[in-house]
Amino acid sequence: MKTIFLSSMCVILTAFLAFTDRFQTDSPDKEFVIAAADGGMLEVKLGELASQRATSAKCKDYGKMMVTDHTKVNEELKALARKKQLTVPAKLSTAKQQQYDSLAAQTGEKFDMLYMNMMIASHEEAIGVFQTESNKGQDPDLKKWADSKIPALKHHLEMAEQLLGAAVK
Repeated sequence: MKTIFLSSMCVILTAFLAFTDRFQTDSPDKEFVIAAADGGMLEVKLGELASQRATSAKCKDYGKMMVTDHTKVNEELKALARKKQLTVPAKLSTAKQQQYDSLAAQTGEKFDMLYMNMMIASHEEAIGVFQTESNKGQDPDLKKWADSKIPALKHHLEMAEQLLGAAVK
C-alpha cells in the first residue's frame, strides 16, 4: 500500500513540476523578453550594416543611432531578465536572421530604401510588443520597463518615416 501511495505521489509531483515548467516557459513576460531581445538584436545588427553600407549620410547616422540606443536597451533588458531568472536569446531567430540577410544582399539606394522600410516595420512591431507587455504583462518590473521604452520607440519610428519620406521625394 505504501508503494502504491509513494508511486502515485511521484507521478503527481512529476506532472505538477512539468506543468509548472510549461507555465513558466509560456508566460507572457518570458515571451516579451524573447521578442524584445530578438527585435533589439536585429535593430543593432541592421544598424551596424546601415552605418557601413548606406549611401545616404542620414541613413548611416540613423543606423549609428540604432546601434547606440538599442545596445543600451538590450543591456538593460539582459540585466532585468537575469534578475527575473529569464533567459535572453544569444542569437537572432530564424525570421530575424532572414530579414538581416535580405538587407545584406542589397546595395545602393535599394539598400537605403529597404533599411528604412525595415526600420518602420520593426519599430511598429516593437511598439506593439512593448505596449502589450505594458498593458497585459504579469511582472510589474517588466511592465514598467516596457512602458518606459515606448516613447523612444515611437520617436525612432517617426524618424524612420521622415527619412523614408525624404528619400522618396
